[in-house]
Amino acid sequence: MARLARQKAVERLRQTESAAYEAAGEDTAEGLAELELKVRRAAAAARADYIVSSMPTSLRAALELAYFQRRDYRQTAADLGVTEDEARRRLRLGLQLLSTANTQALEGFTPPGNGRSL
Repeated sequence: MARLARQKAVERLRQTESAAYEAAGEDTAEGLAELELKVRRAAAAARADYIVSSMPTSLRAALELAYFQRRDYRQTAADLGVTEDEARRRLRLGLQLLSTANTQALEGFTPPGNGRSL
């Protein structure tokens, strides 16, 4: 269901964006490449949000302390009442989970220009 909904949303975005680029007299292929990048970024952001909301609270708490409150692993360990090794482990695992959001969303993506430098 989610895949079908995503496909329909992407199809609709492509149609509206393509029409907008044609009306503006811009290159449709380049505009569609930009659109594809936007869709992939939005998918990565949605996946990251899902990953964060579904990860164990111990990992989420460590990441929130490190990211939002700018704590290092020592401060995170003290705030959570765990060892420094445990805080590093939680941060590493949380970041590994989040990294899957970007790698899966950008899998198989070829940048505009077919990978050539512009």
